[in-house]
Amino acid sequence: MTDDLLHWADDAAGADAQAAAGLSRWKVLVIDDDPEVHTVTRFSLQDLRVFGRPLDLLHASSAAAARALLRGNLDVAVVLLDVVMETAQAGLELVGFIRDELGLAECRLILRTGEPGYAPELTVIQEYDINDYRTKGELTHTRLITTVSSALRSYQQLHALAEHRRGLELIVRAAADLMQEHAIANLAEGVLTQLAALLRLPVDGIVCSQKGSPLGDDRERCYVVGATGRHAGCIAQPLEMLADQRIVAAIVSSVARRRHLFGPDYAVLYLQAAPSQEAAIFLEGGQMLETIDRTLLDVFVANIAACFRNVRLVERLLRAQEEIEAQRSFLRSVIDASPHFIFVIDRAGRIRLANQSLAKRFGQTPEQMVGRAQADFVSDPQLLQMLRSDDEAIAACRQERIEREVSFIGRSGEERWFHTIKVPLKDASGAVEQLIGVSIDVTDRKRAERRLLEARERVQVTLDSIGDAVITTDALGRIDYMNPVAESLTGWTVAEARGRPAGEVFRVVHEETRVAVIDPIQRCLQETGIISLPGPCVLLARDGREHDINDSAAPIHRGGGALQGVVLVFHNVTETRQLARQLAHDATHDALTGLINRAEFERRLARAVSSAQDGGARHVLCYIDLDQFKVVNDTAGHAAGDELLKQIKALLAGTFRESDTLARIGGDEFALLQENCPLERGHAVAHAALRTICQHSFSWEGRSYQVGASIGLVAITAETQDTAELLTRADVACYTAKELGRNRVHVYQPTDTETVQRHSELLGAAGLRDALERGLFRLHYQPIVGLAGPEFRILRYEALLRVVHDAGPGRKGELVLPAAFIPAAERFGLMGAIDRWVIRRAFQEYAQGIGTTGATLAINLSGNSLSDESLLQFIEIQLAEFSFPAERACFEITETAAIQNLRPALGVMAALKRHGCQLALDDFGSGLSSFHYLKTLPVDFLKIDGSFVKDICSSARDEALVAAINQMSHALGLRTVAEYVESRAIVDRLIDLGVDYAQGYFFGKPAPWGEGGG
Repeated sequence: MTDDLLHWADDAAGADAQAAAGLSRWKVLVIDDDPEVHTVTRFSLQDLRVFGRPLDLLHASSAAAARALLRGNLDVAVVLLDVVMETAQAGLELVGFIRDELGLAECRLILRTGEPGYAPELTVIQEYDINDYRTKGELTHTRLITTVSSALRSYQQLHALAEHRRGLELIVRAAADLMQEHAIANLAEGVLTQLAALLRLPVDGIVCSQKGSPLGDDRERCYVVGATGRHAGCIAQPLEMLADQRIVAAIVSSVARRRHLFGPDYAVLYLQAAPSQEAAIFLEGGQMLETIDRTLLDVFVANIAACFRNVRLVERLLRAQEEIEAQRSFLRSVIDASPHFIFVIDRAGRIRLANQSLAKRFGQTPEQMVGRAQADFVSDPQLLQMLRSDDEAIAACRQERIEREVSFIGRSGEERWFHTIKVPLKDASGAVEQLIGVSIDVTDRKRAERRLLEARERVQVTLDSIGDAVITTDALGRIDYMNPVAESLTGWTVAEARGRPAGEVFRVVHEETRVAVIDPIQRCLQETGIISLPGPCVLLARDGREHDINDSAAPIHRGGGALQGVVLVFHNVTETRQLARQLAHDATHDALTGLINRAEFERRLARAVSSAQDGGARHVLCYIDLDQFKVVNDTAGHAAGDELLKQIKALLAGTFRESDTLARIGGDEFALLQENCPLERGHAVAHAALRTICQHSFSWEGRSYQVGASIGLVAITAETQDTAELLTRADVACYTAKELGRNRVHVYQPTDTETVQRHSELLGAAGLRDALERGLFRLHYQPIVGLAGPEFRILRYEALLRVVHDAGPGRKGELVLPAAFIPAAERFGLMGAIDRWVIRRAFQEYAQGIGTTGATLAINLSGNSLSDESLLQFIEIQLAEFSFPAERACFEITETAAIQNLRPALGVMAALKRHGCQLALDDFGSGLSSFHYLKTLPVDFLKIDGSFVKDICSSARDEALVAAINQMSHALGLRTVAEYVESRAIVDRLIDLGVDYAQGYFFGKPAPWGEGGG
């Protein structure tokens, strides 16, 4: 390439001005122990600009401060240095630090002294590398500006010379490095790397060859042969494939013109390595090249062109053996320089390589250790066996990496700890030939950890010992000591309290009566025994604060037995008592609405029944069940349902007396106890409540919902038997109101035909207990088939509960479905007993015949049972008694029950899984609320709610929901079961969607075992 190819496209003078505009501020450091000198200097130089650049003044008041400041600012241009500071020679000593230790040869040093003649100028200038020496009186405002300006000009000239020198050195080194490259891609990468070093800036560039693919299969198009930064993925691609057409146009233009191009935000360097070989370097940032002299850049480009011309010649001249030897020598130097122990062991357990650190530890040379076994250096047989086991595990490819910490006793008898890592060295075929290990001495860390543990234990003991407040008194009950906790609680300091009577500082009243408690210290002095505060007490602090406390006072005796004083120890239990009060409140109130809960309501109801039976009082029980609440909950979500319940509570609060009791006793069920109230007034209050609810329009996210209520009313009289019967009657009255059309109030009357009929049809607590005692429950079984094969093989049977109910003539022995009695069972706490009956009977019938089919047995668990801590033990006993294989049991839990009892449900489900049982989530999708929780539940099967399945062939919405639930379940590793499968068309559609199992009338109706159930 000839010199005329290296041509700059823009004007040099304009570039210089543009570069000057982007230069940083001059750094000038003022070092003087006189604050006034700093102030005057700052005032004189604050608006000074030299070569268009402002000054950045740094200040230090001592040589020590200046040293710290200089270490972080190596680009300081001028230093104004006081001679006499901490010592008479402090300033002169700092000169040596700047020149010799920091190596700041270009920095201009101006010595200033306030004591003329203290240090002879000639001597100072001869012995110290300084640039000027002045007294402070000489440096007037004008002379100071002149002196600093001259120094900055000198610094700039020296800095420019240094930069030129650095650039030339870089170019020389770059040329030498690039000449060693033996492939065009490596050369291109090296060019960009060296250019980045020359510019002292990150380079995001492309080196492009004009014609010819790097692979040699295309001689016409221009290809990218080297790139960095965001363009690194473009190597070996045609130039026109770049997404940034600005780059393509700039490179093509530079090559076509055969010269450099400079744009506002880019630069292209053109070079010609040979008549048929051209290249271009594209650089982001047009200003980047202005940071160095263009002459240097021309020289650099000329060197690059020379490297491109000679790249193939360099490749032939490289001798592989010399490179290998150089690398080996370098690697050996690195290994020996490491302070850690590095070693290589062959399969026979002999050392093949040891670095200097390891050899020195054993008093050997690396050569002396080669060929020797580990046993020659490790005397501990247990440690030696452990090391050999590690080596064997790596050699046998059982482990790819072993990392452990071992204790080793050195020759001096000192215990040392080493963190050792071993990995295999494999040959070309993948077989382990040797293993390499690195051991790091972690003794200091281990000792530090041990000291830290001991210190932590001491701190913990100390903290435990001062956790309580402590007050000591003399024999007269006057305070002589208080620890910090006692000071904080009483509001008195030791100095203020010392010598005062304890009762003046330690003021305590009873929590409930607020009556002052007898001073425990005086009691202890009188009775000479340990005294505790009677009942819950409150400490009245000096600043008006109150603290719940527990305390005890004990006498202090001298060696001879004489009473010396009293030690009072008390503990702040404010948070504990507040928590207890909160827990007591939570135990009796509903968390959502703040109303009392069912348990507390039943206690108050029992008191009302007793007052009616004993004193003839008359009360009214109002049972309120919301209508259409499920619509809101299912369509708008549980958050909307919760908000609706809170609004209903607020509405009802304005319809009755303050003395009446409103409670939330179920999901959407409320109860109102009106004490000392005639039935007529209770009826009016119920109608008022009904009107209030019906007139309320609930809005949520832009939609309005209308809800209603069915209300049952029961009079509480002397004839009322108990709360269970009372609640059953209220339930019957409410149920009757629903059956008669909802949004109405129905009063329970034993002689009313409608009430009698509903009561006979509703299986209450007494009927359910009777059914359990008389054995009236039955199990029917419905098959669950697999959809994977054409036979639809039965893989599981679901046990479904029925109860025999005598409802009157003509209906003897009628089977009642769960929907009719499960709500009552849940309300009266009978589901636990019913679940146990189902589990035992299902296991029993399985052992008597179902088990011969090889099918799994599916058993439903209620939400109540999920909170029964003894249920798991019961299941374990049944499994053992009937020799039931746990893997054949699949317990089904409804979506709603699992979410509402999430924490206990997770515990029960995890325990069942540990026993080997399977789990299914039943009625999934009915609430559409459990997607968030599904990933936390350890279930195996997910049963898609039948309400989506039965209309899958006619409803695109239901089909989409089933498909989504099935896809999501499979993604989570769950198998799916579709319910309510009643036709072949539904079966075919489920198969198309990939559902795993199906259950419904198409495959079989529920029936007793042996009568269609198996």
